[in-house]
Amino acid sequence: MNTKRLFRQTIRTFLKNWIAYITLVFTLNLILTFIIVPIMRWLTKVIMVQNSVPYVSYTNVGWLFTKRPLAVLELALLAIVILLLVFWQFAFLIQGIEGIHHNQERRLTRITLSALQAMRQLRVSSFIFFIPYFVLILPFSDMFFTSPLLSKIQLPDFILTFMESNALYLSLLVIAAVVVTYLGVRLIQVLPLTVLGTLHGARAVRTSWQMTRHHTWSYFWRLLCLGALIVINLVAGSVLLYGLQLQLDKQSKTIAFIGAVANMALLSIWVKLVGAAVLAIFILMLIRIIEQSPSEVATPNLTSLKHPRGSRRIAALVVAIFLLGQGTYNVFYLRGAVLTKPLAISHRGVDAGNGVQNTIPALNKTSKEKPAYVEMNLHETKDHKFVVMHDENLKNLTGVNKQPYQLTLKQMTRLKARENGYVAHVASFDQYLKAAERDHQKLLVEIKVNKHDSANMMQLFMKRYKARLLRDHDWMHSLSYPVISYVVRHDPKETASFILPYNLTFPQTKADAYTMEQTTLNETFVNQAHANHQKVLAWTVDDEDDMTHMMFLNVDGIITDNLHELQTNIKTTFNHPSYARELLVYANELTTFTGNGGVEN
Repeated sequence: MNTKRLFRQTIRTFLKNWIAYITLVFTLNLILTFIIVPIMRWLTKVIMVQNSVPYVSYTNVGWLFTKRPLAVLELALLAIVILLLVFWQFAFLIQGIEGIHHNQERRLTRITLSALQAMRQLRVSSFIFFIPYFVLILPFSDMFFTSPLLSKIQLPDFILTFMESNALYLSLLVIAAVVVTYLGVRLIQVLPLTVLGTLHGARAVRTSWQMTRHHTWSYFWRLLCLGALIVINLVAGSVLLYGLQLQLDKQSKTIAFIGAVANMALLSIWVKLVGAAVLAIFILMLIRIIEQSPSEVATPNLTSLKHPRGSRRIAALVVAIFLLGQGTYNVFYLRGAVLTKPLAISHRGVDAGNGVQNTIPALNKTSKEKPAYVEMNLHETKDHKFVVMHDENLKNLTGVNKQPYQLTLKQMTRLKARENGYVAHVASFDQYLKAAERDHQKLLVEIKVNKHDSANMMQLFMKRYKARLLRDHDWMHSLSYPVISYVVRHDPKETASFILPYNLTFPQTKADAYTMEQTTLNETFVNQAHANHQKVLAWTVDDEDDMTHMMFLNVDGIITDNLHELQTNIKTTFNHPSYARELLVYANELTTFTGNGGVEN
């Protein structure tokens, strides 16, 4: 079947029962978001607390396996449960949409039982196959086929940035992307075949491979068309409501405010409707293709649809609840009660490449822009002093193939660093701290550690600088939890932030704050931190859209290489913008979450 005809027939099928399809998607995502995900989060916390595990990260993997093997086992079992729930989610969706398509009664209880029966048919070998399938293949189609249970399976931005800066790594990344995309297209029918055709993993893979043979481009083109459908509808809705709000802003403040609340609610509903509709159309399209090979699919024998009004009543109830909650949020948001202005923090003391990172000339320039903090990095030297340097090896900046622990402070400060067309001497921490104090600039000091550091490194550091850091209201952060734990124990007045490169689980620590890499940082993490009276700093946020997203997450501070752009963005967002402008920003934020029927992960 050609793409045009397939789309026409699929959309016509969707429109016949669009309320039922959308209600099904909404209901599932509400169950996942407000029941299943919180339970999984609570179980993770219980495991960590019961086993005295403060955090889970690549920095403590060895400690976990040697000191907390029971916790590792329990977390692994929980991961298996999560993957089973992911399979159940897609079985639920596919069977429900297939049932509506064939005008069969598909009540939630019956869909749930059918999905559980599909799970019972899974063999161990099939489940082992689905692990890499969920992790590698599904993210390819995450605009359509996604899950809040898999939301953290992402490659962090700082890793992507590092790989993109190296020609070899970039080539490998492009090749990997092409391979995963190709496999994603060739195996796109595996889940529907497994759920509807009762095929086991290997047979479903072979069948999907055969179905897509000589049709790879057709499948890829269909996905592109669905993506375009999302973009066109979201842009059209946003532009229409933005234009309406521009006119309302010319009226009285009361009318403009009421209009903004209503338009934000309408926009939220539109985004979620578009996400749910495209997801249903996507699954319907896969089902229609499978129907051309009826021998592969065992269609359940179900009774006829008897009460179509039931889905309408459920849909009306869901929309009413959503409107009430969304309207309340909109009022608080527009009154400025939801978002807090974040601290603007310069990453490594530079702004848009205005100097050499972590050097005094760059600090002097950047401090004139009045950032809340300048983030900078320290290493211990061979003679147990402290030098301002980020990299573990000096070659990239100075051309010297040595590490900081191999040179004395005097040798280090003789070196010149080159970056962004600038040249500057490597600075000792004493020199850098003195320059910051002269500029009345507060610092966010990162303590970098490695196995070559002296056993009493933190004792030496705190003895020398504790009083000055407190007096200057400087903060400290580190990837090393022992460093943060030491600061919290020995200097409770000092603000200590634990750096986390990945949001696997919410940590159970006594840190004053968390410095979280932005890729997997979400609203749940921020809310949990604030509930524990802990702050959240996001790093490294250089894109304007990402800056806006972090502000909507209500983080306490944003670390960036583009300080001026961040400061401008903050002013635009918080200094009494028009309601139309706020609606535009809100629209940009909402369209980040179109997958899963528009439900944020």
